[in-house]
Amino acid sequence: MLHFYHCKICGNVVILTVNGGGKLSCCGEFMTLLEANTSDGAGEKHVPVVEVKGNKVLVKVSSVAHPMIPQHYIQFVVLETKIGENTYWHLKNLNPGEAPEAEFVLAEGEKPLGAYEYCNLHGLWKTEL
Repeated sequence: MLHFYHCKICGNVVILTVNGGGKLSCCGEFMTLLEANTSDGAGEKHVPVVEVKGNKVLVKVSSVAHPMIPQHYIQFVVLETKIGENTYWHLKNLNPGEAPEAEFVLAEGEKPLGAYEYCNLHGLWKTEL
C-alpha cells in the first residue's frame, strides 16, 4: 500500500517510498498523511476506473470525465502493481486541459493492484483491484 503525504502550506504531495520511521515535514511543519477515499456520493465523481487490456492499463478518473481547468483538476494518477512478491508504482502527472486519464504499459508478469488519483480540491481517491 502506498502512503501519500500533503503539505497544507504549499500543497506539495509526497509519495513515501521507504519508511524510515521519521516524520515528514515541509515548510517547517509536519506533513499530513492522506487517507484515500474509495467511494463518492457526490454528483461529481472521483473514483478511478481501471480498464485492463493485455499488458496495457487505462486509468480514467471516474465514469464521468472530471474537470481539468486550472482551478479544479487531477494533478496525478498512480498505478500500483506487483511482480511476484515485489510491488511497484507508475506515475503520470496531469495538467489542466489534458484528459483526466493515464495509460500504463505493464512488464511481463506485472499485475495491477490498484489505482490512485489526486484532485487539487478533493484530495486522494483509490480503487483496489
